[in-house]
This record gives sequence, C-alpha cells and structure tokens, in this order.
Amino acid sequence: MKQGVNNSFIMGAANTSFQKMEWNMSPGLRYFLYLAVHVLLIVLLSAFAVPSAASADTGRGYLDLGGGYKTGDFGTPTTSSLYYLSSTIGYVAPRYDVSVTVPYLSLTNKASGQSLSESGIGDVILRGGAVFIPEGSIGFSLNGTMALKLPTADDTKGLGTGETDYGAFLGMHQRIENFKLSLTGGYIKIGDPAAINYNDIYLYGVGISRIFGRTNIAASFEGRRAMVPGAENPQEVSVGFFHVLSVDYAIRGSAFKGLNNGGPDFGMDFGIVRWF
Repeated sequence: MKQGVNNSFIMGAANTSFQKMEWNMSPGLRYFLYLAVHVLLIVLLSAFAVPSAASADTGRGYLDLGGGYKTGDFGTPTTSSLYYLSSTIGYVAPRYDVSVTVPYLSLTNKASGQSLSESGIGDVILRGGAVFIPEGSIGFSLNGTMALKLPTADDTKGLGTGETDYGAFLGMHQRIENFKLSLTGGYIKIGDPAAINYNDIYLYGVGISRIFGRTNIAASFEGRRAMVPGAENPQEVSVGFFHVLSVDYAIRGSAFKGLNNGGPDFGMDFGIVRWF
C-alpha cells in the first residue's frame, strides 16, 4: 500500500480549489464512471474474500477505509480546508501490488471575507507497484509505482481539475540494522483544461522508519513543484505509524505540516485496514 501516492492526488483538490473552469464531462458520464468503479470494488472484494491456503505466499487482498483533514492557503489568496474519506481496495503480493481508491471530499474555501463549501466524489485513483530489487542480505531494495487519476470529481465545485493525470514514482530503500532509510522521487503529468496551463509536478522526499514490535514508525520530508503557476513550491514534513492489530487487521495514521507558504498549515489522516 502506497498511501503517499494516493495523497499526492487526493489532496491536490485543495491546491486548485479557487480555480473554476468548465468541464466537458457530462453528469451522466461522471455517474457512470462512479458506478463502474464501485461495481469493480465489489467484484474485487468478493474475490479477495475467498480464503486461500497459499495467501501468505502469493499475496493478500485488503480494504483500507480512511479519512483526513488538510488546511492552508498554499501560497494563494484563498484559504482551503479539505476533509476527505477514502475507500481503497487492493492486492499485495511479494513482487507487486495494485489498488483502486475512491475518495469523498468536503471542501471549504475562504477569501475576501466570503466562505464557500462544496462536497462530492473526488477523483478515482488507480495505481500499481512493482518491486524491482527485493531486499537482500545488504538491505537495499528498489520499487516503482505508476498511478492514474480519473476525472470523476466535479471541477465546477472546485473538487478537481476535470482532467486525467498520471504519474510515475521510484523509491530506493536501505535497511541499517533496525532502521530503514528511504529516498523517493516522482513525476505527475497534470491534465490541462482549456482555460489554464497547470504545471506538471515533480516531487522528491527522504524518510526514515523503524519497527517496534508490531508498529512501524516513520518520519519524512517531501518537496514538490507547485501545480498552480506562480505559487510557491510546497515543502512539508510528516510523521506516521502503521500498527498490526492481528493477522487480519491494522491501523495507520499520520500528521503533516508545511514548511513554507506553498505547503499546508496542518494535516492529518487515519485509517483501518482489513486483510483478506
């Protein structure tokens, strides 16, 4: 599960919420995409619910239900507060993983003494990852991820751009005794509506983590290019945990804070994971 990849797409709604453009996707088509994705989730969940004696060796399915909050002006005249719920279903095997995420967003914008709130389905995220070099005796590993953001959010409400985005990410990891050091980088191609030319996003980060019993504690720094032209490039730090409750359940959480005007004032998320 690569929660950071999902957040890079989901939380982009707050960064562009003050932009209002016309969207050429009809409400009927948007509803069809939303319905089709949920049918896919149900089918996958039904498949993963079938017990398998070889699941520990071949991989496991999971359902991740989470939510979070993020606020800031992100270097613009508008202060945005984003609450979100997300449902992710996926499958993790020793050398690859895939997932589908469907978020629900509630966004409040404040500017010039006025406040506007909107809510609705966010952009659906499809992602797949692969382990190129598994961790061996020297402790080094290399993995990659590709993600596709479908324009299912209503951009007339400021919940998305109304365009398809796609990205690729690479992570290098080195284990040193009980610690793991990580170096990550990525690129997101942003779809441009007719009315504006968004910046494509490059991002980079460093992190450190350690396992204490059944709990993994992690801290990281991330920087990226601002999607909105003229805005300051965001930088933020985060701390998080992943705790295994049992063979079938886990909980996760994180908190993050921007280091400059382009980043969030504050944010946090929490989720529960059910393995199948």
